[in-house]
Amino acid sequence: MSLTAITPANRSASKAKVVRGLLEGLLEGKWHGGDRFTESLGADAFGVSRTPVREALLDLQALGLVELRRNCGAIIHPFGEEDLREIYAVRSLLEVEATRLAASQIAAEEVESLIEAFEEIQSSGGTDLNWKFDQKLHLLIAECSGNRRLAAEIARYSTLVQTMREIVGARTHDIHSASADEHLEILRALRQRNPDTAAKAMRDHLRQASDSAIAAMLEIRNH
Repeated sequence: MSLTAITPANRSASKAKVVRGLLEGLLEGKWHGGDRFTESLGADAFGVSRTPVREALLDLQALGLVELRRNCGAIIHPFGEEDLREIYAVRSLLEVEATRLAASQIAAEEVESLIEAFEEIQSSGGTDLNWKFDQKLHLLIAECSGNRRLAAEIARYSTLVQTMREIVGARTHDIHSASADEHLEILRALRQRNPDTAAKAMRDHLRQASDSAIAAMLEIRNH
């Protein structure tokens, strides 16, 4: 790739590719605690330059999945059921509070549009292609929380969350319909501007997401 072709957009896409690949490897048990992962290894494995690998490793270190060491690269942390449960627990703390804050600020027309989309998925037994509406709802809630730092912290988990959605969705029957039901509980509470009910619905949704993610990871590793 020429230097003129390297843009913020494709560098961001390259970083996301590395983050996703590393997360999938951790979930599948391809890498284990104590394994060393270098920028050159990542560049070769994912067909990117070293810069997005370096940026991806910084993101994963912030999530507690790797440790960067001087002149050594990254050391993979052990990753198992309890680690995944802890990640979802942190996500729940962040998003439940964001939902509570967003209940009084979220635009009614945005809520109605998403209710219509999830009701269509629910009634048709269809799928939320690429988890488009799922992502839109969670992003909207974060943005409408009115707390920029809270929204930024939620965004740090976005690639991990998206990877888990896709892995779970590929292995769980009727996951889109069940997810639509849970999202509608959140949205109907937001429609009523009821912060406590909306926060509880989000907590229940993320507890189910955690259980599904752990079950998917264990299934992957047992095959």
